[in-house]
Amino acid sequence: MKKPSDKKDTLGLMNPQDLLRLSGKKALEAILDSPTPATLVQSLAEEDLYWLINDVGVEDALPILSLASNDQWQYLLDLELWTKDHLETDAAHRWFHLLMKAAPERFLTWGLREHVELMALHLRRVIEVTIREHDESPSDFADGYFTIDGIYYVRINEQKYEEATRELLQRLAGHDHEKYQSILSNLAGVIPAELEEQLYRIRNVGLAEKGFLPFEEAIGIYQYRSPESLREMQHQFQRVAPDQRRHETVPVTISTLMEDQDIFYAVLKQIEDADFLGRLQREFAAMCNRIISADSVSVRNKEGLKAVVTKACGYLNIGIDRVVGKNPMAALHLVEKFPLQEIFRVGFGAALELRWKTEKWLRKSWFVTHGFDLSFWENAWAGMLEGLLKKRPRLYTDFSEDERYREFKALDDLSRCEQALDEMMALDALLSRLFPQSDIGQPAVSYWPVTYKNLLLTGWARHLLGLPDEQQPISRRALQTFFRRLWGSSPQERRLSLEARRAFRQWLESRSGVGSGEMEEPVGRMIDGLFAELEEQYGTVAPTDLDPRFVKHLLIKP
Repeated sequence: MKKPSDKKDTLGLMNPQDLLRLSGKKALEAILDSPTPATLVQSLAEEDLYWLINDVGVEDALPILSLASNDQWQYLLDLELWTKDHLETDAAHRWFHLLMKAAPERFLTWGLREHVELMALHLRRVIEVTIREHDESPSDFADGYFTIDGIYYVRINEQKYEEATRELLQRLAGHDHEKYQSILSNLAGVIPAELEEQLYRIRNVGLAEKGFLPFEEAIGIYQYRSPESLREMQHQFQRVAPDQRRHETVPVTISTLMEDQDIFYAVLKQIEDADFLGRLQREFAAMCNRIISADSVSVRNKEGLKAVVTKACGYLNIGIDRVVGKNPMAALHLVEKFPLQEIFRVGFGAALELRWKTEKWLRKSWFVTHGFDLSFWENAWAGMLEGLLKKRPRLYTDFSEDERYREFKALDDLSRCEQALDEMMALDALLSRLFPQSDIGQPAVSYWPVTYKNLLLTGWARHLLGLPDEQQPISRRALQTFFRRLWGSSPQERRLSLEARRAFRQWLESRSGVGSGEMEEPVGRMIDGLFAELEEQYGTVAPTDLDPRFVKHLLIKP
């Protein structure tokens, strides 16, 4: 996929792709400075114009709206006026007013020709209409009613609709008085629910080829598909039909939000056939729109769109990697054969498999059967489990409260999670041998809740100090004695002795009945990590200065 290098083409006109890489303010300036602004605006795909207007700011984008084509207007209304299957009155009010400000005569001509039902439904919801009889006086009408022609008296239901609705009616009457009277006289016969359902069906047909499907259809993007099933069905999916949309303008905003390290991005850069590249870009944009529909999210800016693109690319990366690895040429052959959404499903299938593995283990795990929750595994592992158990699994990052989770971007993300899950499963199996009794539960009150770390270390400390074999907190004095015995012969180095590490492993082996040769590697990594934490957090503190309130690695009596 070649990135444009020149700001303008040979005729001195701004390239649409370069235009969309500009900030909203600069893009608006470029359009207004163009010798042919209408041609530039109408050369944009409907999707790109939508994102450009949102980037500029809808109120500031009136010059762009005035130059947009009717098809571009239609796309804007199809996206903005509906929430699921409901026509939003506030949204219709706002966008009718914006288009009327941008190009009043054109909006009325277009609206009366193609959207009489939509305008009627909106007016039915925001106004009341009464026809003046020949024997009635204008003074007979209650406050709030007004008339434009002396025949139809109108009252606007809410003050927030007053100004724009009055202007709409006045312009409508001035533009086509007969049509104005026809609309008002027929409002009483409008059945909102029926007309809304009819308009919603029409709207869905227009958006379907862009990828915006009804939720019940869009959700199919998350259906499980294995790499094997994709290979077995290659003849069914193979691209043989010509691209019927090859003459349509290719949307490019979504492509500009991809990251260079994406496997799919590398595939696009290899393609020299412009028709095939356009086909893939349209297909990818439609897939992103399908994800938006399936997730039932409202995406109104490039930041929100970027999140969708990241998700789409991430599962495409994983799907490609699962089937052919990271080889760009093999990846190119794969996308030549199969629809992108099927490759996406293979990628998402890897996350589903990991979630299913997690759920299967949790049903019979030792820590769950003994009444502990995910916090038993402390922050990183508990957060990872919570992310995997989501309806649509996500990767735990622990960056902040706002960004605790992100989408999986590569197969390595899933591999790391699976490795951590295997470690937890191995430790859980070890715990089932160390503490087989069914009544372990929560021990007597201690400063910190029970975790796998303080449960293990407290059990070992009690053994080391000759205390009764029970899962109970130790005293502060016992804590000090335990830490004095942990350090080597040179306390100033504050390094845990090799003898201590061996003693801990021997205790695990003898108590669990697992031989040294049978102890799984994850347990060894756990021991190394646990002792490294002890050195880091307590290595500079003298045993006599330890404050139980800040020692979370052992259970200590208050």
